[in-house]
Amino acid sequence: MRHLFCLTSGVLLLIATAASPAFADDARIGGMQLLSGYTHQPLQGFDSIVGKVSKKDGLQISYDIGSIPKPGGLAFGGQFSDRAKKTQKNQLHWYKEQVVNGQPMHVAHRKDGYLLVTFPKKGINFSAKVASTEDVAEVLLMILTYPNPVAKKTGKAAPAGKK
Repeated sequence: MRHLFCLTSGVLLLIATAASPAFADDARIGGMQLLSGYTHQPLQGFDSIVGKVSKKDGLQISYDIGSIPKPGGLAFGGQFSDRAKKTQKNQLHWYKEQVVNGQPMHVAHRKDGYLLVTFPKKGINFSAKVASTEDVAEVLLMILTYPNPVAKKTGKAAPAGKK
């Protein structure tokens, strides 16, 4: 019985990740526009959707998309947890909140050099080790295009400077 449950769960997880828009064949995640030289690589997750956006010999932005737990309900492995907001204050350089394309966004710059960007309504955490303000700019220039409403409507990313 236990083997049947594991097999069924594995098949359902495989179907869910294969059908996910995060694995689009156009090298984008959720309509995210990548800067020149960056590529998107979906990775194999067990209980969430994971991957990275990276540039050869450059920055690497990792992401983890989990299901959003119901308020007051039990939290299970692989479910979304707002990593930016839950970072302890003594581990932070700074923390900010903003709304982007109608989506709340939480951003934390930790003292260990990691920039965490979370979209709590989308169930996604991005993280990147940044060493300079230019690194922060590159990460944010790509991540801020993530909740792209135009990509959902037309299947194409919005041109730069247009909504």
